[in-house]
Amino acid sequence: MRKVDRVVLIGFSGTGKTTVARLLAENLGWTAADSDAEIERHWQTTIPTIFREHGESAFRTSERVILRQLLSEPRLVVATGGGAAVDPTAWADDMLGRETTLVVALDASPETILTRLQRQTVEEGEAVERPLLEAENPLQRIRNLKSERQSGYDAAHLTICSDGISAPIVADEIAAVVRVLDGQVLRIRLDAPSGASDVHIAPGALARLGAHVRERWPTATRAWIVTDTNVGPLHARAVERALRDSAITSSTYMVPAGEGSKSLATTGELYDWLLGNGVERGDVVVALGGGVVGDLAGFVASTALRGIGLAQVPTSLLAAVDSSVGGKTGINHAAGKNLIGAFHQPPVVVVDSELLRTMPPRELRSGWAEIVKHSIIQRSTPDGERGDLANVLRRNVAHLKRLEEPATSYVVWRNIALKAAVVAADEREMGIRAYLNFGHTLGHAIEAADYQLLHGEAVALGMRAAAELGVMCGTCGREEVENIAGLVDQFELPASAEIDEQRVFARLGSDKKRMAGRQRYVLPLDGGGVTIRDDVSENDVRQALATVSAKKTAE
Repeated sequence: MRKVDRVVLIGFSGTGKTTVARLLAENLGWTAADSDAEIERHWQTTIPTIFREHGESAFRTSERVILRQLLSEPRLVVATGGGAAVDPTAWADDMLGRETTLVVALDASPETILTRLQRQTVEEGEAVERPLLEAENPLQRIRNLKSERQSGYDAAHLTICSDGISAPIVADEIAAVVRVLDGQVLRIRLDAPSGASDVHIAPGALARLGAHVRERWPTATRAWIVTDTNVGPLHARAVERALRDSAITSSTYMVPAGEGSKSLATTGELYDWLLGNGVERGDVVVALGGGVVGDLAGFVASTALRGIGLAQVPTSLLAAVDSSVGGKTGINHAAGKNLIGAFHQPPVVVVDSELLRTMPPRELRSGWAEIVKHSIIQRSTPDGERGDLANVLRRNVAHLKRLEEPATSYVVWRNIALKAAVVAADEREMGIRAYLNFGHTLGHAIEAADYQLLHGEAVALGMRAAAELGVMCGTCGREEVENIAGLVDQFELPASAEIDEQRVFARLGSDKKRMAGRQRYVLPLDGGGVTIRDDVSENDVRQALATVSAKKTAE
């Protein structure tokens, strides 16, 4: 989208549109309007009365006229009625379809909506009519009507879930999105015991890399760009240019693309390159690429000269929301993934969502696995009160799969914020950071068994298997398994693969997350969230693994 000068809030009654519109307008310095209030002012009566005495058709005609009038004014936030966006004509070029108009849907569960409407009725008195509450079964009526209107709400550029989140936070999030569309960035500050990390997120953010590096390291004059043979030809020159704009010279080293580069041999090559060309403690390593490059370059930066500056520029969705944030670095060993590494917080992380458009389709699909994982563990993390991330994914999935803005930057921002909150609370994985391993215990073992699957594909299988283990161990029921499977399926991640059970169990035996000789599994809870169990039997693990084995599912 281009820069916006109007925001329209759509959604069902009780999702908070009027309150959020007022707060958002105050935040932006704009004007707030409520289309239902304007209709009542025009008719000089209530909306239920208009429906009774003149019919819905007359009301909808008036609604379109007033909405068109409101949207002729710039710097305006409009809260619409619950049915406004359902009318296809409302999406005309001079209304919701205006090029400079951002349409945001507010979503909440039917249960939350009913509770809010009942509370509003009590607060506003008996004079306020609530036809929805007069139905024989108000909750079912809300469910049915919301379902009928959902396709209209889903046409919004972005859906934000207002369940469990205050109106001021919702308004702040929308204001941040507006500013991103105005050319600014979304920022996250991660303060961990080992150091601070500033994350900058926006389409086109790469152009400001040099400025961020200069701000963090004022005396730096040289950067060492580590990338791979896939990413380097696409983006290395843009990184060099962004650094040069801030008077920072750079050199670039491309490693072979693929997991095989996370090795001692490649690490040695990078040491030779850095040390042989006079790297200094005041220099900065720039990791340009996906998770492999980020882990490898981060490990080299953490150990060369006992630690030099590090800036992460993730070019894959997986790296953007996971491996570039949190300070874990590492390389693989013949015994397993990431068994050699160090914690080294990157002081600068620049996430440019436009870079994701150069990803191969399979790699992009793989990246959604970590985002799904975050949505499943959310309720067990400090981010648990920031709205239902799983429902954000469900409601925005069509936009996300096409990498449309502002949905993509918003969801990436929310995911990075979740991980940053977890890392800030538990950098060394002594407690809740272990929840980030949901789907990874079996997923890593499946991946490392032959490296035929991408990381996200293996994690998707690991999440499915972990859900089955949850049923066997009594942490969740079949409904939660289906919820998890539904999220994974939405992003076209695999349901099964050819798995060598013997190799997988061999990899499990060398998992670095084992404690006191016992394998720990992160298992889902009913209704969201996760728990850790170390009493899972090998027989149960084999049964869970069989549910994602192509050989077994084909029988």
